[in-house]
Amino acid sequence: MGNLQRDLNAVVILIICGVLLSAYCVEFFWREVPCPLCMLQRLGMIAAASALLLNVRFGVKASHYGLALLSCLAGGTVALRQISLHVCPGMPTFGFPVLGLSLYTWSFVVFVCTVLAIAGLLFLYDPKEESDVAPLNDKLGNIAFGALLTIAAANILTTFYHCGLSACHE
Repeated sequence: MGNLQRDLNAVVILIICGVLLSAYCVEFFWREVPCPLCMLQRLGMIAAASALLLNVRFGVKASHYGLALLSCLAGGTVALRQISLHVCPGMPTFGFPVLGLSLYTWSFVVFVCTVLAIAGLLFLYDPKEESDVAPLNDKLGNIAFGALLTIAAANILTTFYHCGLSACHE
């Protein structure tokens, strides 16, 4: 069961990386500069994926799932805050809608889906099967690690590009 859980954690990581890559496509192709709240949501997704990466590399543990859930809670709270800023009648939305929803609404949906995925993974979790370090030749785990590392590095570089060494402004 341990390998199945590690593989499922890697799949969730790859899905989160795909969502973040989609946000970058919107940013670059439609020239949408992310606001500070959007950057915090991206950080929440990267943190959740990083916590799940701990399961892939260091063995499945409840504490790793707890860290991922806290990251989803923080990111989801920021997304919900941004939704509440634009829900009033007469208030403009921020950014170009994708499939009828704003990116911050999609972000909230992603956080909720990630929490549900983690809940499903917790049903598979057996504390008696906690394992140690995963083998380094795990292809899916290495792909998930590479994708997350690339997305995190891109996030650091683009944030520095947009904000420099000072606070970001809309």
